[in-house]
Amino acid sequence: MADQSRSTTGRRRRFSEVNYSFGENCRYRSEVSFASFEERLQRSWRLFPSTVPIIGDKTHRFPNNESATGYRCLSLRGFVVQGSLDPKDRSLDEVFRIIDSVGWAYTVMHVHPFYPRVVREFISNQPFDDDGVLIRGHVFQFNPSVIDRLMMTPSVTQSFGWRDVILKQAISHLTGGECSGWTGFNLNALLKPFQALYRVCELNWLPGTDTDLMIKNRLRLIYAVAERK
Repeated sequence: MADQSRSTTGRRRRFSEVNYSFGENCRYRSEVSFASFEERLQRSWRLFPSTVPIIGDKTHRFPNNESATGYRCLSLRGFVVQGSLDPKDRSLDEVFRIIDSVGWAYTVMHVHPFYPRVVREFISNQPFDDDGVLIRGHVFQFNPSVIDRLMMTPSVTQSFGWRDVILKQAISHLTGGECSGWTGFNLNALLKPFQALYRVCELNWLPGTDTDLMIKNRLRLIYAVAERK
């Protein structure tokens, strides 16, 4: 939270409503009220046109054979379990303050169980239809704006430059000076709030296949978020 003195009850009722900025060219105003999962679900449906195209019925899962083949390949892979934070846990107050300061609180709350089969179908179908994504017989239009509104993240005119963060500077700050660079760095050296923040990032943000690059990027992002860079 922007104000660390706010109680957890206050945090559950309403997130902060203050101006934040990521540099001179990236500003937004956060006015996000607390919403239950059911309320968010209803809002999400309203983001899509009332006349969502229907192709067949709910048993129609794939637009073509390539998509079906992609699904079978994905079925051999597991999922990283998505993580969430409990807003009633006072030990996470600093972590919540950092995350809420950039308007990302809803990306780590209200995490209900997902359906792996539906997620795999979405991933398999997405590349094959420019007009939308086939999901159980319905074609849905997705774009960055819709995704941001689904996740209740604030709109910005320009992303902040977390990729430009100097890695040595990030590591030194996040470890309280214990590590001065990538050589010899260990995740256990992260200060307590940043350990929790890294775990959030690990479970929810910035996936990747190159482990070292993935860790470096996460450290840059966490530093940028914590410092409002």
